[in-house]
Amino acid sequence: LLLSRQDFAYGQKQCTRNAIRPRTDHGLAARRLNAQTVGPKTVIFNATLIDGDGTVTKDVNIEIIENIFIAIVKTSNLTHSEEDLVIDVNGRYVTPGLIDMHSHAGVREEPQLWATEDVTEVSAPVTPWGRAVDALKPHDQAIQIINSGGVTTSLVLTGAKNCISGEGAVIKMKRTDSIPDLLMNLTESDPLGKPQRYLKMAMGENQKRQFQGSTTGPTTRIGESYWFRHAYEMATRIKHTQDRWCELAASEEGRTALTESYPKSLEWQTLVDVLRGDVRVNVHGYETEDIFAMFDHADGYGFNITALHHALHSDLIAKEIKRRNITIVGFSDSWGDKKELYNVSSYMLRTVAEYDIPVVLTRDHPAEHGQWLAYEAQIGHHFGLPADLAIASVIAEPARAMGLDNRIGFVRPGYDADLVIWDRNPLQVGATPLEVFIDGISTVNASQSVWKNREQLLMHAFQPTSRPEVVNDLAVCEDGQEDIIIRGIKKSFIKKGGLRGDEIIGDNMTAVIRYGRLVCVGESICESHVAEAKKDSIPVMDLRNGYILPASMSYTNSPLGLTIATRQHGLAEMRQEPSTTDGMSRGNNWAHPYSSALGIRFGGIHLERAHRGGITRIITPPLSEGFFHGLSTCFRSGATNILDDGTIVSDQVALHFTIGHDAKQPETPTITSQLNLLQHLLTTQKSLHPIYSQAASGFLPIIVHTHNRDTIGSLIRLKRTTLNATNLIIMGGSEAHLVAHDLASANIPIILAPWSCVPLFWESRQCLPGPPLTDHLGAEILIDAGVKVALSNWDDTNNHVRNAIWEAAWIAGPRNESLALDLVSLNLEEMLGLPKMADLVVYEGNPFQFGASAALIFESGSIRSCWPGPD
Repeated sequence: LLLSRQDFAYGQKQCTRNAIRPRTDHGLAARRLNAQTVGPKTVIFNATLIDGDGTVTKDVNIEIIENIFIAIVKTSNLTHSEEDLVIDVNGRYVTPGLIDMHSHAGVREEPQLWATEDVTEVSAPVTPWGRAVDALKPHDQAIQIINSGGVTTSLVLTGAKNCISGEGAVIKMKRTDSIPDLLMNLTESDPLGKPQRYLKMAMGENQKRQFQGSTTGPTTRIGESYWFRHAYEMATRIKHTQDRWCELAASEEGRTALTESYPKSLEWQTLVDVLRGDVRVNVHGYETEDIFAMFDHADGYGFNITALHHALHSDLIAKEIKRRNITIVGFSDSWGDKKELYNVSSYMLRTVAEYDIPVVLTRDHPAEHGQWLAYEAQIGHHFGLPADLAIASVIAEPARAMGLDNRIGFVRPGYDADLVIWDRNPLQVGATPLEVFIDGISTVNASQSVWKNREQLLMHAFQPTSRPEVVNDLAVCEDGQEDIIIRGIKKSFIKKGGLRGDEIIGDNMTAVIRYGRLVCVGESICESHVAEAKKDSIPVMDLRNGYILPASMSYTNSPLGLTIATRQHGLAEMRQEPSTTDGMSRGNNWAHPYSSALGIRFGGIHLERAHRGGITRIITPPLSEGFFHGLSTCFRSGATNILDDGTIVSDQVALHFTIGHDAKQPETPTITSQLNLLQHLLTTQKSLHPIYSQAASGFLPIIVHTHNRDTIGSLIRLKRTTLNATNLIIMGGSEAHLVAHDLASANIPIILAPWSCVPLFWESRQCLPGPPLTDHLGAEILIDAGVKVALSNWDDTNNHVRNAIWEAAWIAGPRNESLALDLVSLNLEEMLGLPKMADLVVYEGNPFQFGASAALIFESGSIRSCWPGPD
């Protein structure tokens, strides 16, 4: 031998390991049980178990010793000692811990700061040597907040700004100061073998955008494909030299030819391991052409793809994805932000599942906050994903795709004791964990008052349903129609004339619309109107569970976003494509304020889908990246163009400003300067333009977009002193709950955006995540303090507008639908002094829960849409 014995022994060991593949050892659970069958137990008594694959079993006890489940038995078979902890859940739903297969928690810490942004190493277009574990921050506050949503395990991936960004890490979502304690032990099942590993690759717009104007990386998909081929070409060469070394080392004659130690490459070894089948490849990509390009690379270099992440057009190529046995990891309702996810079908998940392709849902935290992973499953079920597959998409399927379904994803003896106790069916609107266990330890537990308050939900349990698909009968309902009889209405919030009224409940109410007006809604009181309409052969629409509501008001906002709509409806289609937007002002044009009315554009999917969801009026201020926006416009979402009659409801709804970090520009470089400028414009400089006098006198509402408690406090002080005559409204308000009583006493309303706690930024870090971590959401504290609250959409990608009614119901609770409706209609109208309009929407099903569908939309005296689909 020309090598040292140590070098040769190392090489032989590597050659032996090259023949071993990572495996999912399904004998682990039995070995664990044999090693651990005695000790104090935790017993979850009288549970309704929804297992990871969606299987439901009632009346069970779940027994835990230390970190594993040891038994699942019928409730009648309870045996325990005095040392055991028995938790009586009184029939509540219990599931295994949720699993997020695409997260950046821990590598993109909250609140986001430059110092802690470590998700992607972009010094090169391919960095397979990168490891998420090297950037993990166990003290990231998002980990506990995400855990409070029922998530117990996450695959933390590197980012998607370059083509190959590195290896992911699997963590348990528990509070700890230690990275080893955070990491899931992946060697337990096979200490002598190889642990599961996960690589992140990406193709599409992100990489082009990251390296645009650079000479170090790709600026086209042509360049992206080159870098993939280059990387795998290098890995193939190294694999060949390693295999040749092992071939020589296997014989006496060959050993004499070994002059160098076993070939190693820090830069390319991860890709060599991919070629050997040791790493599960996770590919970020949206467009079908990007997916096929990745198939070409995989086929050319002989590796398999485990999962396609995002892949929102995968329904178009489902047959090929099925043939390759690839899992889809995506979203239930994400579209519109950029070209590659612009026109996504709401039924994509259902279509993919019909091909028997495994579906996994994710939040891509912090792109969407990881606390609400169950919300993805709920919306997926609403749009047709069967209930068992919706549950499996956030529990069993990610466990399988990660090769860890031998220990997580199910409540089975010998499995990790990761468990969630829910306050209601986890597919219902507002479903919230009451207690979460990781490895048998309670990591989050709601207060006793929350447990007590949620007991009423046990009496009102129901099975969530999917959205019905109905083919419209043109003989009954047709666009432009002015007369119709609607039967089968169970609840109405409309009074005669079509305006908002008190909640009316009936078994089989009827609504009659004649000559473009709602003339009656009720039971016996409508008999004469029905008889008269039938004489005139007015068509009849029959519903099973009809709801009739005033049409929702939608608000689109500034850079911080709002509730019922987004910041840019009518002004932007694809936010990341400037040619599809109205453009963004610098926010320094306060001397020449203008309205957004002349910039409104129609014909895009955002307005169309908002209208199909029952949102008939939208308010949008001018787009701005600074302090000043201008005057917002109220317009009809269903208009075909700006010249339609009644398209513009008002071109001077409110005067908009932003105060905070997002408004720091050369003219307003500090928050102090922004507050002072606002004060001067409404006092000493109000002669600058007539609108400032109108705003200062309270005739024109002032909307200030801000989140921070102390900024809001400064605005309250101004309202109490120099701006006491103004109609001041806060939009954003993530920390407004901290000054709720002061807001109420100053008569300052809040348009919440977002509706929930998203502590992404320093200015909103003190938001309330809600149960089980805190007793209330911020919105609840504001409402209880007497603050008038409306909702708006924080997300600036436009696509969550149609979900606002669910989020209002989440806040209001299942027994207060009237409040939920106020949050998305009446309260906003009253804040802004908008004219009352007799628009209405009729639903089949309860629109405050999943599974409802708009039956008809009536506005401006006629039917504008019959049974509109979501797309």
